[in-house]
Amino acid sequence: MLKGADDVLMEHEDSASQHGEMTNWDINDIKLPQDVRQIDGFQEWPDSYVKHIYSSEDKNAQRHHSSWAMRNTNNHNSRILKKSCLGVVVCGNDCSTLDGRKIYLRPAICDKARQKQQRKCCPNCSGPLRLLSCRGHGGYPVTNFWRHEGQFIFFQSKGAHDHPRPETKLEAEARRSIQKAQTAFSPSSPRLQRIQEIESLTGAVPTQEALPLLLSKPDAYPLPDNFRGHISKSSRELVLGSCSGWLPYSRTGEDMGSGEV
Repeated sequence: MLKGADDVLMEHEDSASQHGEMTNWDINDIKLPQDVRQIDGFQEWPDSYVKHIYSSEDKNAQRHHSSWAMRNTNNHNSRILKKSCLGVVVCGNDCSTLDGRKIYLRPAICDKARQKQQRKCCPNCSGPLRLLSCRGHGGYPVTNFWRHEGQFIFFQSKGAHDHPRPETKLEAEARRSIQKAQTAFSPSSPRLQRIQEIESLTGAVPTQEALPLLLSKPDAYPLPDNFRGHISKSSRELVLGSCSGWLPYSRTGEDMGSGEV
């Protein structure tokens, strides 16, 4: 059955009144609306002057999550959580990766850690890093407000970000994990040197999984067949001691006079 013009007009009026009900509030109001008919889906990159009403069961809203680099800011109202944007860390050489992407790192939350971060080199070109501060709210950082009221979590953003989006938290963690792995197996790393020592002494390279077992349980490491019967217990201790960082105690008597190599 086709709807009449009056029915369509009433639906538009209801939608407009509902939209006005959802936006006709401010985070600092004494009372916030509780007769909300429709809640918003969570926004990972809220920008500009926007307001959202989330369910109190929304996990991201409970954690006050945002992919922008936001940090808690002092606020006199204990009922309202205030967060300010830190901006983005970029390469001073404005370099690009092989696939054409720019370097937009996530700023550290702590002031000292952020200063230390800017003294590091670009992970792509080893150039200097610099911080692009957010000034999208009248020359001040963009500010986000969170407030829990009843069954809802109210969110309000003031200001528009005037800088590129930084990497997300997951992307930052993945990048740091890759850098740690590369550092652990760099030519100058102690771990790789121990592996090379084992290779030169035994002719076999232990796997990454077997290395901790080798260092913690020396007797569990099997020697190559061509070495069996030719290496004494003291020699085996010397091999394993050089890899684990300790020297075997000197043996006098049984091994010193045995004539074995």
